[in-house]
Amino acid sequence: MKFICVISMVLLTTVSGFTQKPFSGILKYKATVMAPDSNVIWKSWNVTLYTNDTVVRVETETQQFGVQVYIRNMELNKAYLLLELDGNKYAIQTDLSKKKDSIQKTYTVTRKTGSKKIAGLKAKKYLVQDENTEGFYCYFAKNLSNKYLQVYPEVKGLALDYYIPSQDGLIHYELVEKKDEQVNRDLFGIPSDYKRISFEEFMHVFYSNNEQ
Repeated sequence: MKFICVISMVLLTTVSGFTQKPFSGILKYKATVMAPDSNVIWKSWNVTLYTNDTVVRVETETQQFGVQVYIRNMELNKAYLLLELDGNKYAIQTDLSKKKDSIQKTYTVTRKTGSKKIAGLKAKKYLVQDENTEGFYCYFAKNLSNKYLQVYPEVKGLALDYYIPSQDGLIHYELVEKKDEQVNRDLFGIPSDYKRISFEEFMHVFYSNNEQ
């Protein structure tokens, strides 16, 4: 069920576009989860984002499925999650424009005094709070749009240092590298050996395989 929750979070998340200087290149984030009541890192992984300013490809390291790939066309507002299951390859497609009203907001984002530089980018400080937490500070880029990453769309700038609640605890993401370059266009296509199916169709396949 944990796997199902992860997919649902990816497919249901939306982003609010915002006019800023176009960016083509690579953004590398480090994700960490701390052990309960300690400063010890329980686990960590890498998240790499590629974009040509029209399409975004996000590669996330996972223990269960290796590198999980998410491709989102920002102009068409459509996305694909590439997964392998029992030797079969699937491109789970979703129309993001139909998902906006299904997300219930349970948090607030407030601008705070303060800023810092992260991977060479100036970032502004914000406080994110929800019903069940005291809140946590996040930092967002001053001059780079939020459209590349689907995190707290209330803020116009790209999330550079932020937290996301999860079943494993609070996940901390921080940008560690930014590269301005032309990205190979092949990275933004769906490989021909992947079967395109809807999220509902994939869930039917997933549960059917578990029942066997």
